[in-house]
Amino acid sequence: MARVTFYVVSNAAPAALLTAACQLIAQQFNQRRRIVVFNQDQTQAEAIDELLWQIPAERFIPHNLIGEGPLAGTPVLLGWDQPAAELSKQRNVVFNLRQQVPELTRQIQEIIDFVPADENGKELARERYRHYRQLGMQLATLPAPE
Repeated sequence: MARVTFYVVSNAAPAALLTAACQLIAQQFNQRRRIVVFNQDQTQAEAIDELLWQIPAERFIPHNLIGEGPLAGTPVLLGWDQPAAELSKQRNVVFNLRQQVPELTRQIQEIIDFVPADENGKELARERYRHYRQLGMQLATLPAPE
């Protein structure tokens, strides 16, 4: 059974959620996890890509946008409108930055999702939380890193 952790972002700044996601991606990468990040759109994927490139070279996180490298070649894969089940193959951690729950393969061990600071985003996160609960997943909520 997959574990889902929702990280509550208290900062309303638009970049706060993406910055928190990058910090958590780094933590998961340091645990040698293979990660797929489902972004809402290509613009968001490119923003995550740019933030990951800003990490100092000694802590570099190998990653690529869909179509920019081998599909299974880097530990962190950034996607947006591609089929989620296909992208999550050979990955054990999913970061969901989409507004809806992605369709996933059964081998996913962990899903990391976010509760943004805005009210609309919070309501969409509540819907995802309910959906994950209906699927019988283990749920947890934590504050997002600042």
